[in-house]
Amino acid sequence: MTKSKGKNATILLVSGELDKAITAFEVALALASMGEQVNMWFIFYGVNSIKKPQSLMRRFRKLFQKAQPAPGRVIETDLLLQRFIPFLNSSSNSMLPLSQLNFLGLGSRFVKYIMRRKGAPSLEYLVKEADSMGVTFKICQPCVDILMIDTEKDLMVKAEVSGVSSYAVDVSKSHYNVTY
Repeated sequence: MTKSKGKNATILLVSGELDKAITAFEVALALASMGEQVNMWFIFYGVNSIKKPQSLMRRFRKLFQKAQPAPGRVIETDLLLQRFIPFLNSSSNSMLPLSQLNFLGLGSRFVKYIMRRKGAPSLEYLVKEADSMGVTFKICQPCVDILMIDTEKDLMVKAEVSGVSSYAVDVSKSHYNVTY
């Protein structure tokens, strides 16, 4: 007899591309609306889908600021070159490229314009809606440390910082698991 799994779902967002992020959040909202507990995991550039927009000046200032303690960060092991990652990774929720036909950002703008004209929800709306429906957001601890993410200041939603073993536990408890 097989052991039945609960009404849990785990979604892993690795990609920092608009179309994949929208798909991941739409699936998460559909599952949450059916009463399932949804855990969304964000790794590397997938974190950009829940990041707040930051001005160029703020990112430039971060180059010279002393790193502050934050959940998931190990400041003692930071490298000088590591400070350039947040500056170069300018993507936020509003600046994600398309996976195909991006054309230096024009494709993304066209898709957003068409979505707005058709009344389709934006990625920012989907993120806020997922948060209000109780979707749990989790970020891989090494990604937080490598990309120098301050989960309290840089993100649109409250996210938990956990290791890959926690992801494995979530997957083992889930009847639905997908990676985007």
